[in-house]
Amino acid sequence: MHSCNKKEDRIMNDNDIDRLKKLAEVYLPDERQHYFSTTLEREHERLSEIQLNTTTPRTALQLFETAKNLSLYSWFVYRFHQVAELTAFSALEVALKEKYENETLGEQSEKKQPKLTLYFLMQHAKDNEWIKNEGFPSLYSRAWSLAEDKKNSKHAQLHDFDKEPEMICEAPSKQEVDEALKELDLVSAVAENTNKIRNDLAHGSNILHSNSLSTLVLVAEVINQLYE
Repeated sequence: MHSCNKKEDRIMNDNDIDRLKKLAEVYLPDERQHYFSTTLEREHERLSEIQLNTTTPRTALQLFETAKNLSLYSWFVYRFHQVAELTAFSALEVALKEKYENETLGEQSEKKQPKLTLYFLMQHAKDNEWIKNEGFPSLYSRAWSLAEDKKNSKHAQLHDFDKEPEMICEAPSKQEVDEALKELDLVSAVAENTNKIRNDLAHGSNILHSNSLSTLVLVAEVINQLYE
């Protein structure tokens, strides 16, 4: 039986806590970077390619650039990945609020103003076609990845790993990618799940992964549709 009174139960490993780095180690990469085949220069290049349209509200733009810097500095502090994601979602929320307020200016004078939660704003963006599947530049690559995963998942179910420990993954055909495109409703997925992910991060999540750059790409694609 687990006991909350045992001293050892209250002690976390320093690797789990990620304590303040020693001054002499500030410029050293986080040791977890060794697991990824990338470089700081490559990460900077990829982040530099993510740009918001010039019509984006200044506050949203500032928050998003901060998110990019946090993602870059995750090279040195791995847990900055999730801080970067949370900041990017803040940029998205600001962008959505400003567009909503501009679009509905004067229309809500005699009505009770709805609570502008991230979920409400994302659903409003979806319902009013502020965002569309074809407006996501990454849609095809996401469909390709989905088709690849489906194809190799089927192969893995039939593969005898006892006889052949390694399975060669196959690239999807054009037809398989086209089928994935038909079933991939990115707008609905983003509208339904963005607030859940943001709330999880904001309320003390223990999520830890290295996908902040991918999240920033998706957030930028949404904001750029809002402010074309």
